[in-house]
Amino acid sequence: MSRRVLGLVLPLAIALAMAACGGGSATSRIGPQGRQVNRLDPVNPKAQKEFEAALRALRLGGPEAHETAKARFKASLEIDPKLWEAWHDLGVLHYKDGEDEGAIVAFGKALEINKGHTPTLLARAEAHRRANHKKDARGDYEAALRGTDEDDPSRRDAATRLASLLRDAGDYDDAVSVLRETVRVSGVNTRIYTELGLIYIQQQRFELAQLVLAKAIEIDDAEKKDPAIYNALALLALRQGKAQEAFERFDQAASLDATYIDARYNKASVLLDAGDYARAKVELVTIVEKRADDHAAQVALGVAHRGLKEHKDAARTWERVIREAPRRSTPRADAMFNLALLKVDFLEDPAGGKVELDRYLQEAPSSHSRRAAAEEKRKELGK
Repeated sequence: MSRRVLGLVLPLAIALAMAACGGGSATSRIGPQGRQVNRLDPVNPKAQKEFEAALRALRLGGPEAHETAKARFKASLEIDPKLWEAWHDLGVLHYKDGEDEGAIVAFGKALEINKGHTPTLLARAEAHRRANHKKDARGDYEAALRGTDEDDPSRRDAATRLASLLRDAGDYDDAVSVLRETVRVSGVNTRIYTELGLIYIQQQRFELAQLVLAKAIEIDDAEKKDPAIYNALALLALRQGKAQEAFERFDQAASLDATYIDARYNKASVLLDAGDYARAKVELVTIVEKRADDHAAQVALGVAHRGLKEHKDAARTWERVIREAPRRSTPRADAMFNLALLKVDFLEDPAGGKVELDRYLQEAPSSHSRRAAAEEKRKELGK
């Protein structure tokens, strides 16, 4: 099970925040830090009424809140297709519901109207990234960097996300260059140092990683406690073979922010690797309760269920991921593969396993890490 080495998830308040409608008398809208973004047409009052009804549905909450809000946003756009806030907010809801392609389209419509809007660019970059459109994600991150002032806080957020994308691709030199240029023009913050630390961990330059993460802690002491730093320190300890220190750091990260679940996920992955399925299950249940759309955590929870011989629970968990996760996503492919193995190797259901393997081979991305294993297993089962 892979570690969540990203550690630097762009805050929804910056990249995936709901937009506010500017009002019917507006001839322009004001962007981040009070900068005028573009001159835009006044809002149609009927469209604004539907827009506000969508926001009201979200405030009221409930199981149907997202679908109700989506319908209201779409109604507002039928009246006024140039209402960029509605396109942006529709994109946010698609993203939160795991509908990456829908999010990309909606954010794109918003950007056609309100060109260069940094939060929308960053939000679309995140959707592209989760959909594995790496080139498009990089383009949006770079556009966001070009469109922000040197003192704009979102510039450093965009830089760290771009650097983490490059790190994931193994482009370490480019990632470091992005961060160094950002430091040169915009200064440092904890996220930049933390991302540098993660890059150095990937390169096995552990002394440098320790140095920059120590600098992140120095800044953090003067600001606020950032759990991502301690998650990174835990990952460093793991790479150095210091399991107990890693566990302590993961716990420290989780205690700093109850909504920061990467540390819990990483701790659970270590426990799964060690065969401690009961403790891993506790961590993963907590994650799923806090973030029901975390499909990677659900896949891992299924592994914990299987290890505890809770085979029906494992199957139900993976079937849920297959239903709800984006069609070409890695977690969905993981769930399909695991469900197939469960039927073949644990439930003694080779016929059912064949069906699941055939579905996996038809629907999983060709680059998925378990494709070769699935092809070999399918050959073993025969016709």
